[in-house]
Amino acid sequence: MSGFATAASDHATLLAQVKVPVLFTHHVHVVDPDNGTVVGTIPDLQVKQVEELVTGAGNSFTYKPFPTMPHSMHGDAPDIYAATVIDWVDGLYVHN
Repeated sequence: MSGFATAASDHATLLAQVKVPVLFTHHVHVVDPDNGTVVGTIPDLQVKQVEELVTGAGNSFTYKPFPTMPHSMHGDAPDIYAATVIDWVDGLYVHN
């Protein structure tokens, strides 16, 4: 991957400006021990950084791990995807 698609996007600045609650589903991810390349979604350390930026902006951050789920959860397991989103939204209304 070249990184070209996100080269002009400062993710830390964007995440620090989030103005809504965030649901973060974390799917399959491993680090290749031979070269350190992340395979799958972002590593745990980066998830923690995302959480800190989002909550630092005053928003809730809900983390839901799906360690065996491929990137396209909505395509591979639409029932789990829908239930996850619906449960999260329902929880927003209970707490707010």
